[in-house]
Amino acid sequence: MINNIIYNLVSEVERMLENSATSNDGMEKRILSLLGKKIMSTSQLARELGMRRDVTAGYLEALKNQGKLNFSKVGRSHVYTTSERWKND
Repeated sequence: MINNIIYNLVSEVERMLENSATSNDGMEKRILSLLGKKIMSTSQLARELGMRRDVTAGYLEALKNQGKLNFSKVGRSHVYTTSERWKND
C-alpha cells in the first residue's frame, strides 16, 4: 500500500516536472542548487524549501529517476547529492 502511494506521488511529481516549465523548473533548480552545495536528507531539504516532506520526497524521487541525483540510505534517512553529470548545469 505504501509503495503504491509513493509510486502515485512520484508519478504525479514527474508529470508536474514535465508539464510545467515555470514554477516546477524553478523548484528543480533550487533543489539541485542546494544539493550541489552539501549532502542533505529529505527532511533537511523539506525544511530548507519550506515544503512538506512527502512532496519533497516526490520531487527527489523524480529527479533521481531522471539521473540528476544520487541516493544513499544512511540509517533511516534518505540522503541525496547531485549526480556528477548535473553539477555544472
